[in-house]
Amino acid sequence: MDKTLFTGWGNTIQTESVLCEPETREETRKILFSLDDKGGISRGSGRSYGDQAMNKDGAIIRPVSQPHTKLLIRDNGVITVEASLTIASLLRGITPSRWCLPVIPGTGFVTIGGAIAADIHGKNHYQKSSIADHIVEMTLMLADGNIITCGQETETNLFWATIGGLGLTGIILNATLQLTRIQSNKIQVTSQRFHSFPDLFEEMKFTSAEFDHSVAWIDLISTGSRTGRGIFETGNHDTVEIAGKTDSSYTVRTIANIPTRFPSRILNRTSGKAYNALRYFLATKGKTNRSVSISDFMHPLDRIGNWNRLYGPTGFIQWQVAIPEQSENILIDLVNSISGSEIPAFLGVLKKFGPANKSPLSFPIQGWTLAVDFPAKHHSLKKILDALDREILNAGGRVYLAKDARMDSSLVPKMYPRLEEWSTIRDRVDPNRRWQSDFSRRLNL
Repeated sequence: MDKTLFTGWGNTIQTESVLCEPETREETRKILFSLDDKGGISRGSGRSYGDQAMNKDGAIIRPVSQPHTKLLIRDNGVITVEASLTIASLLRGITPSRWCLPVIPGTGFVTIGGAIAADIHGKNHYQKSSIADHIVEMTLMLADGNIITCGQETETNLFWATIGGLGLTGIILNATLQLTRIQSNKIQVTSQRFHSFPDLFEEMKFTSAEFDHSVAWIDLISTGSRTGRGIFETGNHDTVEIAGKTDSSYTVRTIANIPTRFPSRILNRTSGKAYNALRYFLATKGKTNRSVSISDFMHPLDRIGNWNRLYGPTGFIQWQVAIPEQSENILIDLVNSISGSEIPAFLGVLKKFGPANKSPLSFPIQGWTLAVDFPAKHHSLKKILDALDREILNAGGRVYLAKDARMDSSLVPKMYPRLEEWSTIRDRVDPNRRWQSDFSRRLNL
């Protein structure tokens, strides 16, 4: 069969795989039984940053979505959707009826199946946890072709192994979600800029819990007195009611499209510093308040088509880590280390985490998460990130597997101490490793 070229959202590696796009469950089962020793992995929108949905010389299974499927919301806000439906499509369908997902990731282009496989979180983890806490049940196709329903009360071990399991326990066919009520498609956002990271961090620690959502942008490329300066944003859902049920409450307006051959030399330390300075000084001194749409607050980068191409053909690495609350003081050291390194860090985002859930491979832990974008081509990147990984491990933290593209496989069982528990469940449902990926082989999962 002909092969198709695939890459992750970070564009760091390209591999060829056989693309299979089944339209029915029976077609999916036939593909499953035809897999060779390279196995197969399910793929949604391809928004994983690394190789989680890549499978060199093996099969990529991408179920065909049904765009005209009507979304039926029960009176209690429970809805069942296909795993191939994107977050944006779901929001477009439910927000006019004054319902919303309790947890929304940083892009609307990820599928429901991908969101579950990565156990996505939003800007409100400390309030609403991850998506796992809002899944009633889901339907999986296992490696033997059987279809099983698992959830909070049925087949719970398999349910929690699939949460954050990155497609290695089976193909998620659909999911039943508990939605939350909203009164408006608007979010009231308060912004405040801080000249130093310690001041910003103190504000986040003591005020985040008062708001539905919170997030901080941090300047990690400027040095000296500007090191770690940033903008802290909080948001509450507006209580003004949506005008009418048929109004379009979720719309992303594209403001630019990045061309395929965008030159990487344009994005460098000098341009990065200039952009960060502009962003910082455009933020008004003192607190400012504004009303923005759900899409503008939750998915600002979705307005820039193919923004990942800004890093050029060699791509970028997003390094996202979780730091436990008892070790939160190392955040200041991390900010100083990253800013002082020779690698330009073009984007830094800090969010607050609440307690962990029951999933062995779920990323969030009580504390904080820092996400940083680095150009993949830099010669010192591996050495610096390996050292930072060790620092995070020593602090009791972990790297987000759903975004990883380069970490040392020996660190996984140390960062995720329940890995063996997850492996036991996976061995039970897939002893012959029909489900596998470049990611699973790279990290010996």
